[in-house]
Amino acid sequence: MATHESAEALRAEIGKALAFRESRLESRSEWGSITFEKAEQDFKRVFELLAHLSVLPMEYLTDSAVTQIQSETKQTSEVFARVDKFNIEQQTPTQTRDSLVTEIHGRADQLYTIASPWIPFLAYQKGDVAKNIEALTSSVGQAQTLIESAKVTIQARQSEIEGIITQAREASAAAGAAVFTQDFKNEAVSLDDQARKWLYLTASGAALTLLFAIIVWLFPIAGDDVPSIAQRFGGKLAALVVLFTATLWCGKTFKALKHLSTVNRHRALSLQTFQAFSHAASDDPTKDAVLMEATRAIFGSTPTGYLDAKGGSESDLKIIEIARTLGGKAGAA
Repeated sequence: MATHESAEALRAEIGKALAFRESRLESRSEWGSITFEKAEQDFKRVFELLAHLSVLPMEYLTDSAVTQIQSETKQTSEVFARVDKFNIEQQTPTQTRDSLVTEIHGRADQLYTIASPWIPFLAYQKGDVAKNIEALTSSVGQAQTLIESAKVTIQARQSEIEGIITQAREASAAAGAAVFTQDFKNEAVSLDDQARKWLYLTASGAALTLLFAIIVWLFPIAGDDVPSIAQRFGGKLAALVVLFTATLWCGKTFKALKHLSTVNRHRALSLQTFQAFSHAASDDPTKDAVLMEATRAIFGSTPTGYLDAKGGSESDLKIIEIARTLGGKAGAA
């Protein structure tokens, strides 16, 4: 084995050669078109080889190997130094360049032949493979122990995790139900306000219709000729029909709004009831049954009494019957 001093001398020589990596030996602007790009692969091969050697324990080399590698490294550094000092102003720069490229290639091959066989052995000594295998085996055993412990912990916590997930789902559903409950309540209040306005309009229309009917009754049509009677009676009848129809339409709108208000209030109460029964249920089938009934109650057709049994508005009065009634009263008067 080599001594520590000889190994350090070899490291120093390798460091000198590696210093040329920053010198841009392949090409420089002052060289113009005369470059050393043909030797680029040789430069790369030498620098990579020496870089590997520089980090390996060269104390495991034989004395002869240290001497040979150091000698070849020194000669290679001298060639790199000549390339570093190359100048195109000298005589026959192209021939000088070609000569240096050939010499670099030869030195790279010689250094590679001498040094490369030692790299696997030195890498083995540096890595201490047996020790690394033992450490790796120990790490694998520790990892298996951790995996088994994690499996036990996961199994122990699985029921707890499932419970947390169930609670989170129930809390999310309850929050959503609470939001929709408030929405239904707000909509019911808004519809009540609108229905109140239409109730006032219905009452006003009914009062105007009744007042107009009283006026028509108290002031009978004067004149005996048919055209005069038809003209006056037709105008009064048309006005009365318009007032009555408007009153009837306002009443229908009021009833529709009250119907919608009642339905929304019913939906809000159904959602509140659903939340109460859902929390009280102990198993999933019961909760599913509660959900189905609540859905049917919330979104099903709910009779409120404001509309007829078919869900539509009540039957309209016939205008011709009103006309006949008023006509009969006018003739009697």
